[in-house]
Amino acid sequence: MASEDKATGIPDDVASMWKTLDPAIRAALIASESKEAEDDKKEASGGGAEGRRAKASDGPRMDDTASKFIGGDSFTNRTSNPQWIKVRSDVYDAVKDRRQQELDAKVPVDIEVTMPDGKTLSADKEGNNYQAWRTTPFDVACTISRGLADSTCVARVTYSAFVSDYDLAEDGMDAVDTLADSMAELSVDEADEKNKMTMLWDMTRPLVGSVSKMEFLKFDDENDARTVFWHSSAHVLGEALERLYGSRLTIGPPLAGGFYYDSYMGESGGDGAFKEDDYKPVEAEVQKIVKQKQKFERMVVTKEEALEMFEGNPFKEQIISTKIPDGTRTTVYRCGDLVDLCRGPHVPNTGRIKAFAATRHSATNWLGDTDNDSLQRMYGISFPDKKMLKVWKENQEKAKERDHRRIAIKQDLIMFHELSAGSAFWLPHGARIYNKLISFIKEHYWKRGYDEIITPNVYNLDLWHQSGHAMHYKDAMFCFEVEGKEWAMKPMNCPGHCLMFGGKIRSYRDLPLRFADFGVLHRNELSGALSGLTRVRRFQQDDAHIYCRED
Repeated sequence: MASEDKATGIPDDVASMWKTLDPAIRAALIASESKEAEDDKKEASGGGAEGRRAKASDGPRMDDTASKFIGGDSFTNRTSNPQWIKVRSDVYDAVKDRRQQELDAKVPVDIEVTMPDGKTLSADKEGNNYQAWRTTPFDVACTISRGLADSTCVARVTYSAFVSDYDLAEDGMDAVDTLADSMAELSVDEADEKNKMTMLWDMTRPLVGSVSKMEFLKFDDENDARTVFWHSSAHVLGEALERLYGSRLTIGPPLAGGFYYDSYMGESGGDGAFKEDDYKPVEAEVQKIVKQKQKFERMVVTKEEALEMFEGNPFKEQIISTKIPDGTRTTVYRCGDLVDLCRGPHVPNTGRIKAFAATRHSATNWLGDTDNDSLQRMYGISFPDKKMLKVWKENQEKAKERDHRRIAIKQDLIMFHELSAGSAFWLPHGARIYNKLISFIKEHYWKRGYDEIITPNVYNLDLWHQSGHAMHYKDAMFCFEVEGKEWAMKPMNCPGHCLMFGGKIRSYRDLPLRFADFGVLHRNELSGALSGLTRVRRFQQDDAHIYCRED
């Protein structure tokens, strides 16, 4: 038998094997077992599990050592068109004059734009040359067809080179995306990870160099276009909430199917909390904003200018102070009365949003921490065509009919009880289905050469420290004390399988080993995340690990 560390009870060869694994492989193993738990946690906490690209934010994290409650009296009661909206607009106009002076100093030079089919354009229909700092993707689209320009949400441009007087930092393009943490699952802007010269670009934003490839993205054809469309819709929702109620906006990201905006509406339990009666007034206000065809206007600001612009909103002030380094610039967007911190891009104007509906609301907390200020979240959906909204609503009704929670109650399959929240009670009919599924999967184990094993449900927490799980996921584990030591119920199977593999000296002739396990797992999900069988605290996972030679 292999020796083991007396302090941890972990066999030496298991510990050494885990330590010698490439860090990326270790991270992948942990992430593959825990992604579902992490996603659920983010959704419950307002972290935006339905959010953007799957990468960590490249900026500093929020300062969680600061005061937990920062909202204070920034919102005291519902007030339509509060005075601070005009104050913010006045600051915006003053900064805009400075940026215009910078733009006037830029030298327009002739540029060329190459389309996906290889055709190169250099002038509009009137024969005017395309120029950096003047020509926009909208202008280029109009050269082809006005209908194309009017139906495009956003452009994807790949620059062959920037003009000599363009600077990324000066243009706020080096700034941290202040919505990155809440948009962690959407693919928008993936292109710039593969090619730093490729980026999504506002249709009305002047180009800053010759373009080797320009693509016009429409709502129906491109996920990136839908993401931009719903991001713009979130701004419109935010403008309506400010106008109607004086909401102190925090973050408003797009989702995989819609968007939301979080806002501070006073202390929890106050009269600022959203209710279903607010939906129609919000929708009516949005329609006013849409009819005005307000332009989405991008502007670069310094950190100091941003702090002045959002003075009085402690949540925006914390974002600016924490995530934007001193001496750098970031960007804001304005549409109508709304000015918001934003990386963009956006649709050309609010008139593109032909159909809008407020869909639901909920309570959440600033930064997803229940010790922080309580926030109000309103969700919405929007489309460039009213027929699309009608179809969406019909599909939502059909989805309700297919909801497994409704079917489970109707067919007497499962039940839940508050005394074991998040853990399904399988009734006789449900247990038959459950066991049938397990038998089906076990047959495939045997056909594919897997050996079924059974592992313990509880372990000394030292194992999870050794594997690295405790460092990242301890708050999602059920931990308890046993004889003065910390133990935990397993949230995943892989460390236990490693213990079994390391339980004796192995020969290469034993490989590959295929361990399959129907282990019972427990994850301490937030109560707000629990939902039927899709968000639970206790479940059985069909799980397997293969131990093989490197070659």
